[in-house]
Amino acid sequence: MELNVTSTKEEPLLSRRLIKANLEFEKSTPSYAEVTALLAGNLKADEKLIAIRHIYNSFGAKKADVTAYVYSDESRKQFIEPKRKEKKDKTAEKKE
Repeated sequence: MELNVTSTKEEPLLSRRLIKANLEFEKSTPSYAEVTALLAGNLKADEKLIAIRHIYNSFGAKKADVTAYVYSDESRKQFIEPKRKEKKDKTAEKKE
């Protein structure tokens, strides 16, 4: 898997940087966790401060465009990023 950062834009009011990158991979499209780890290693940033917004996959090609944000601290990330819904356990609902 290879990641090439194409552009970086500072957003000082939100205490973050916008990162756009190209991703090349061999098998299936990588998960957000895999892309976060790869981006953290490439930018020398903490994984907790990175938020992946989109992975745009090219149909039929082993390439994707990635849009991500790197925050200055974790409290700013928690304040700005949308909250993810937690998945419910369906087996627990059926037993009741």
